[in-house]
Amino acid sequence: MHTIITVVVAAVLATTVSGCARARHAPSRPETPTEATSGALPPIQAVERIPSSTPKQAVTAYLAAAPEAYFSLEVTVVAPFVTERQEVREDAYIELNRQEGRALEMALTSFLVVDEPVAPSEDETSAIVRTQERWRWRYWDIMARRPSTEWATTTYRMEYTVERHGTGWLVASSKVLEQSGDTSPTPLP
Repeated sequence: MHTIITVVVAAVLATTVSGCARARHAPSRPETPTEATSGALPPIQAVERIPSSTPKQAVTAYLAAAPEAYFSLEVTVVAPFVTERQEVREDAYIELNRQEGRALEMALTSFLVVDEPVAPSEDETSAIVRTQERWRWRYWDIMARRPSTEWATTTYRMEYTVERHGTGWLVASSKVLEQSGDTSPTPLP
C-alpha cells in the first residue's frame, strides 16, 4: 500500500492527468441545437483564485482547504488556493481515490513553519516554504459511507513552492522531504 506521503502529497505531484480539473468546472446548462449538432462544448467556467498576501499564508490556506477537498472528492474546494498546474495534480489524486472507492479524512494536528522567505521582493515570482506537519488520517469507503481504516498519524517535513499571482501567492507544488510515523492505516473488519 502506498505511504500516506505518496497518498496525500507526493502522488498529487507525481500523478498528472490533463483535463481532469477543468471537467468539473463546466457550467451545467442545456445545449443549444447548434452546439448539439456542431459538437461544440460550453465554455469552461474559470476558478476564482484567492492569492494570499504572504507565502506562509498561501501554504496555510491550502492546508486548511485540503482536508475538505480530499474528503468530499471535490477539487473546487482547494482550487482557489493553488495554481492551475497544481489544481490538475490535486484533481488527479482526488480522481484516483474516487476510482478506488475511497475518500480521505484527515486533520492537521501540528504545524510549524521551519523555513520561510523573509518578505520576498516585488520582483520575485516564486518562493519556498518548508514546514513540519503532523496529520491524523484514515480512509472512508464511499459506497458504504463509513470509515474503512483505523486512524493513522504521520509526521512530514514538507517543501512548498509558491508562485506570485497578481499581488499575492498561490501554492504551485509540494514535496515531501521526510516522513515518520504510520504509512498505511490498519483496515477495519
